[in-house]
Amino acid sequence: MKNIISALLLFLCTPLAATAQQDTPKVDPENICIDVNYMMPQRYPTRAVNDYLLCLKGDTVISQLPYMGQAYHATYGNTDGLNFKLPITKKEVKPGKKGRTIIQFTCNNSTATYDFKIEIYPDRAAYINLTPSHAESISYKGEWNTPAE
Repeated sequence: MKNIISALLLFLCTPLAATAQQDTPKVDPENICIDVNYMMPQRYPTRAVNDYLLCLKGDTVISQLPYMGQAYHATYGNTDGLNFKLPITKKEVKPGKKGRTIIQFTCNNSTATYDFKIEIYPDRAAYINLTPSHAESISYKGEWNTPAE
């Protein structure tokens, strides 16, 4: 009797599990935008933020991120902060645990190098860790989406 009930439960739950897997959004590391909701600086408390984003479009990163932290040296001539559109170098995409996708890349402008590590989760959560060459690192939390072309 126990085996019959177990088999019946397995049969009834199998279609639900297959449907849930089909509803999981597919991550496209070549075309993704992250709407940033929180910034997590090293020396300051976490803050909720609005209207900030990070987008990957092919081999280009578009950054419109806030920054709080200590700068190690001034970046002369660059007053845009973390607002830039730069080509991506050294990009690596790899799978992580529990269905997440990890995207790591570097980008450079005339005054600094930026190392990014992005963790994308199937539930649309995203975590960004940014390490600038001229300042201390900062992290962000947000939600990802695939923008329409």
